[in-house]
Amino acid sequence: MRNIVKRRNPQIRIIRNQFKNDLYKEMKNNKGLAIAIINTYTSWKHRRHIHKIWELLGFNHKEAYKDYCDKLMGKHLTGSETIWKTLYFGGCEDLRSKYLRKIPEVYAMGDALSVAYKILK
Repeated sequence: MRNIVKRRNPQIRIIRNQFKNDLYKEMKNNKGLAIAIINTYTSWKHRRHIHKIWELLGFNHKEAYKDYCDKLMGKHLTGSETIWKTLYFGGCEDLRSKYLRKIPEVYAMGDALSVAYKILK
């Protein structure tokens, strides 16, 4: 996917660097935002793991999937947790609106996570 995005938008590297620089400035003043981004990444990965379990059970183990749905469905939270929501509720509405449609969410999550680790190092 990386090559596809680069071919469609050759400016993506410049935009991502601007995003990282702006995010660095915001996180320098607000270290709580860096922790919120790390927690967002963790919950994002947790949600992906849950979906992979559902897929594994649904395709390969029909009886286990049925038991899982009957007994454990609704016992855990699987909300939508994205980097854009974290930026919005973390006080960076202008940063979110500036880069929302310009950077794919996966790249934005990775860039924000790298900046958060750099700040908290």
